[in-house]
Amino acid sequence: MTMELKALTSPVNEMELIQQVGAWADYNFERKRWPEIGVAEEIGEAMHCVLKRRQKIRGFERDEIFVPEFIDALADCLIYLCDWCHLHQAFFKIARNQMPPHKADERKIMTHLLQAASSMMNLDELFQADPVPIGEQQIFNNIAQRVCMGIEYWAHLYGVDLPLALAATWAEVSKRDWKKNSVTAQ
Repeated sequence: MTMELKALTSPVNEMELIQQVGAWADYNFERKRWPEIGVAEEIGEAMHCVLKRRQKIRGFERDEIFVPEFIDALADCLIYLCDWCHLHQAFFKIARNQMPPHKADERKIMTHLLQAASSMMNLDELFQADPVPIGEQQIFNNIAQRVCMGIEYWAHLYGVDLPLALAATWAEVSKRDWKKNSVTAQ
């Protein structure tokens, strides 16, 4: 079976993207996936880019090295978030390059993202409160929106058009068929 996916509408329709990513991941990985780890991994990859840029090593001080790698990590993070949303019937909304409400502080953005990703992996703890203050679905939506917002703020800090980056990255990722070839996805 080959996946047939239509191109995303512009600007990104989040619900459409969540459904497409979910269908793609269902086909490629069935239930053998862990998208919250993918979110954390991609946050780590973006942090790697920022660290190497700050250290001025591995060429990351040059925009032609840093920018594509950083954009890819942010977009991949949102693609994993879409799969997580698909599995939890959750939703997020990209605010279309909204400015952070405070002076952008990269450490605060990274801390926010790590905390939000941690929430994705600690759902059992979130539901142990007695009584649970809000419904399960609202918790899933809040977590997804927090991750999305952190990615948006980080993208804005570096002048990245996140919806465009996400659409371009998904256009490439959606072509991968991991069932066909588990090494190259070609």
